[in-house]
Amino acid sequence: MISVPEPPTRDGMTSRTGPRVPAGLPAGIVLLAVPFLRPNLLGEQLAVVGAGLVGVAALLALVRRGDPAVQADLVPTRRAWTLVTFLGLAYVWLLLRAAGEGSGPNLQSVLQDVVLTVGSVAGVATVCRERRSARWVATGFVVIIGVMCASWIVTALLWGVLGVGGGQIGQVPVGGSAQPLYLPFTVTYSEQTVFGVAFPRFTGLGRESGWMAMYCAVAYFVARQVGLRRAGFGLVLLLGLIGCISTSGFGVFVVVWAYDQFIRPRAAGIGLKGYLRQLFGVVALGLAAWVAVTAPVLGLAAKRTQNVMSLDERNRATEAGWNALFTDPWGGATSVSQGGVNLISDIGVNGLPFVVLVLAALLVPVALGGGRGRSTAVTLVVLLTLLLAQPAGASAWAFAVCVVAFTLDDAAPDDESPAPEPTARVVTA
Repeated sequence: MISVPEPPTRDGMTSRTGPRVPAGLPAGIVLLAVPFLRPNLLGEQLAVVGAGLVGVAALLALVRRGDPAVQADLVPTRRAWTLVTFLGLAYVWLLLRAAGEGSGPNLQSVLQDVVLTVGSVAGVATVCRERRSARWVATGFVVIIGVMCASWIVTALLWGVLGVGGGQIGQVPVGGSAQPLYLPFTVTYSEQTVFGVAFPRFTGLGRESGWMAMYCAVAYFVARQVGLRRAGFGLVLLLGLIGCISTSGFGVFVVVWAYDQFIRPRAAGIGLKGYLRQLFGVVALGLAAWVAVTAPVLGLAAKRTQNVMSLDERNRATEAGWNALFTDPWGGATSVSQGGVNLISDIGVNGLPFVVLVLAALLVPVALGGGRGRSTAVTLVVLLTLLLAQPAGASAWAFAVCVVAFTLDDAAPDDESPAPEPTARVVTA
């Protein structure tokens, strides 16, 4: 076996042209941008910084495409760009609606969201076209979430000694307001009373705890895509999810976990074993839904007694969305508190076309892959979170994690194995 050198040009140099961009630089810049992207920790104030960093990473990734070795490492990204296309069309609808209303400030705001949201997701798709970059972005994201969850566990242990709320070392801006920072570096947002004790809710990377719960669930499935399958690491992520005290986050995770374990199609044919697995999965899915409703503290029934005001506000916003579906499906101003808090309530705010296009952005790529691969679980976590509990508008990183998951699956046709690392081009002597 011998390596094939790059063909020399007339002046004796290799065929590479332009500056040499280090392999991990675009992925590293994307990871640096993550806290600044919406709906993350600093996204409300510094979304422009996040989008700018992703733009730089995308440009560097395009420069790297001039390297033949990089070209051999590119993977199909049809599903990733399908998501970007439908997401872009959703914002085209918002632009047309704002222009039709003749609202200059609203039109300017939508134009900004096109750049900050669609542009950021497209930039991540550009970087992740290279197999190594996709794995590095995914692994880096999982490690970031894992480290934050580990910090939360240490904080909870300290609270066992110092008392709940002990060990505060400062404040950090979260979603536009200052929130407590606890040893070693645990960020929290608001409080939830559990068994008579007010617990600060772990928010980590998100601008509020519901987003962090979604990221813990996403990281759980992405970790398996990149080969981080140790039970201890998964337990750290699950403890972090519990620390968010998020009803929707807990419920979405247990339902998607049951789907992923028992119902999701595998690369191999169905067979008798697969048929029995899916048959049992129907029962497991029902059991998971029951747990999501009845579990103490984190179940939906528990929220009715622990945080009834939040539940009532979301229910009113969701009901307003259902009513708009039959009375005014084109969207508009709403007087309901938390209007647009989820995709159903968004019918009354941004209109049915926006909701349908966002659903298409998430579901069409899953259908193109036949529902196989861990990306299906990742997408279902994001979809159910947006459908039930969090706003889809201006939530760039929520869509970007789906882009990363789709690319990982496309780079590894065997959905139960991590994508192989690229190797040098060789021929047989």
